[in-house]
Amino acid sequence: MSEAVTATQPYSFGYKFKNILRVMYTLPFVLASLTGAAFALTIRPDYLLAFLIPLDVFFLALFVNLSNDYFDHKSGTDKVRFKIIDQAQAEGTSGELSSKTYWQGNSFDRGLITDRGGQMLLVAIVAAAILVALPIIYFGGWLVLVLGGVGIFLSYFYTAPPLNLGARGLGEVDVAVSFAFMSFFTYFVMVQQFSWLMLLIAATVGMNIMLMRIIDEMSGLEAHIAAGEKDLVVRLGIDGVTKVVQGVLIAMYLLCAVLIFFDWTFALLFLTLPLGLRVVRYLKHRDEKFWIMRPVLEIFKLAQSHMLLVIVALILQSVVTFAL
Repeated sequence: MSEAVTATQPYSFGYKFKNILRVMYTLPFVLASLTGAAFALTIRPDYLLAFLIPLDVFFLALFVNLSNDYFDHKSGTDKVRFKIIDQAQAEGTSGELSSKTYWQGNSFDRGLITDRGGQMLLVAIVAAAILVALPIIYFGGWLVLVLGGVGIFLSYFYTAPPLNLGARGLGEVDVAVSFAFMSFFTYFVMVQQFSWLMLLIAATVGMNIMLMRIIDEMSGLEAHIAAGEKDLVVRLGIDGVTKVVQGVLIAMYLLCAVLIFFDWTFALLFLTLPLGLRVVRYLKHRDEKFWIMRPVLEIFKLAQSHMLLVIVALILQSVVTFAL
């Protein structure tokens, strides 16, 4: 789509802000970082870094989402992908879905922002991220630059050429590693000592976001095939990838069981089990025309709930320790 394309109706600033930046979609990034910050605070009460690092991750999330939209706009992937979503909502098949779960479409495709405008906004977001990162670098040292560079590399080249990891069958692993990295990175910068417990927590975070990515890819299967992409769903098909989802869910809950041996409060993580069972049921039965919409919503709830419960468990541990 050329830069001359404009929106077909006058949208308000608030509407453009919400749809271009997709602030709701930064929530998984920030929550992943907060799991690491919450664990670090049980060891070292550095509240400034516990605020600054998730804030910097927020700007990273804005950058990742906008850059992904830009490159999906360039490849034409989102145009095809959103046909099924628009049709489902028009027919009222998935009334529980809302703009909080699905935004209204690629902002570049819709003319809410031009290619040039998107490029300038990306530069502004990077500038804000660097500004927030300066005190983090001051307190955390050179390690922040190394770990931050790895995180930016994995996030940016998920869709950006020439690597475009998502189109080469590496996107799911990229997402899992990126979010596990965000969780562990936040902790490690604050405490700067290795922890097996934190590594296990980060692994469960990465697995949950990996599941979100895989299931979301199912709704874009036709678009990814048309674009010549080779993600996991294209390679294995719906039946094959359903088995992968089941396997990752089982592995994730096994790790949650291991966490209970470290502290009983991690038993809270099993409160998400009904959501996981619903995801598997929807993937297996596919008993309605737009069946794919339902597991997308359930896995979104599961991932966010898991990270929130990790944070709650860690807060409870601090409260109990203080009380004793």
